[in-house]
Amino acid sequence: MTPLYAFFIYLLIWWIVIFAVLPIGVERNTEEGRGYDTGAPRITNLKAKLVWATLISAVILAIMWLLVDMNVIRWHEWFDGSGFDT
Repeated sequence: MTPLYAFFIYLLIWWIVIFAVLPIGVERNTEEGRGYDTGAPRITNLKAKLVWATLISAVILAIMWLLVDMNVIRWHEWFDGSGFDT
């Protein structure tokens, strides 16, 4: 896996993980009245969630890199076209 492949795969993993992490620990706003939405989060903890998404994505990418390196995932057959019958 080249660093460029790894970078783009990391970005894809990061976006998937951030959307999975965002709803964790959200407390809904219970205040009623004008200007309050009951579906809006009271405290978002966005910085912590960004850090967690970054760390989780790095671990997933490291596992993928190891699997490609150990030839469990045959990366070159998928993307270089050497394994396809055409």
